[in-house]
Amino acid sequence: MSLESINLMPERQEPEREPAGAGAGTGAEPQGGARPNLKKSPEARKKQEQFLLILIIIVVAAGAFILYRNGVIGGNSAEKPVEEYVSAICAADFDRFVSTMPEKIAADHISDRDGLGLTGEEYMRRLYADYFAEFGDNMRAEITFGGKSRPNAVYVDNFKQSYLELYDEEIPISSVFEVDAAVRFSGEKSSDNIDLEFFVIKTKGDWKVVGADYKTEDADVSEQ
Repeated sequence: MSLESINLMPERQEPEREPAGAGAGTGAEPQGGARPNLKKSPEARKKQEQFLLILIIIVVAAGAFILYRNGVIGGNSAEKPVEEYVSAICAADFDRFVSTMPEKIAADHISDRDGLGLTGEEYMRRLYADYFAEFGDNMRAEITFGGKSRPNAVYVDNFKQSYLELYDEEIPISSVFEVDAAVRFSGEKSSDNIDLEFFVIKTKGDWKVVGADYKTEDADVSEQ
């Protein structure tokens, strides 16, 4: 059956006409001649306009929240803490390094540094001894970003469980993302390209680094 052959509207029935004079003098409306008043009162129109305005505000606010949560608007971008993280390694700048992390992870590094009795620079040179041994002093880094994606589900679940055990705090895994970066490190000794994946999370309106590793090939669909 074609769509054209389907008629969802009932056939129009002509109202039966009453003989002339019928209903006269009774005050009754002629059958079939009366029509309902479809014109809305000013109060009804005002209420409808207010409802539509509220609906528009809700839709816009929901869209803005999604964009804000994913770093499209508001706060810093997901790439910014990665740039700071890499720059801090090159400069052996401990304060800048921990500023890229959530408070509780940063506090762990501060506790480790103090427990070892090291300065910030000494701590960074020990933590990244392999980098300084390979590239030498005066390190520089050029970063080429490859996009942001949802990490492997197994990694996210393990991270959530580890964070809960370490800090007794649930972490919103929906805000955990992976940022891929090709980093060219250069120093007084040598230069080399290293593919890295950084794991970031949005907390208190800003993106923070929660981990970094050498690039693997099991990331989920990218969100360029």
